[in-house]
Amino acid sequence: MTLRVQILKDKFNSSLGLPFKELLPTSVIEQALLELKTRYYRRLFDPIVTLWAFLSQVLDTDKTCHNAVSKIIAHLVEEDVEIP
Repeated sequence: MTLRVQILKDKFNSSLGLPFKELLPTSVIEQALLELKTRYYRRLFDPIVTLWAFLSQVLDTDKTCHNAVSKIIAHLVEEDVEIP
């Protein structure tokens, strides 16, 4: 693994929230969903948040669902969304 990739991976692992929202913005995902004619409801765990959490979980050293959900909660707090 190159040093740049390792640095980026370490940064994502140590970050709070969902760091993929910076690399893969909502607008890009929404455009893909529109092109695929995928309908969904705006929910707490909509396809956008789910994709960001999945990508974070796959690249995390701790691949547990608990850690992925913790990142989602941190994201929701950052977005000023009421936590259920």
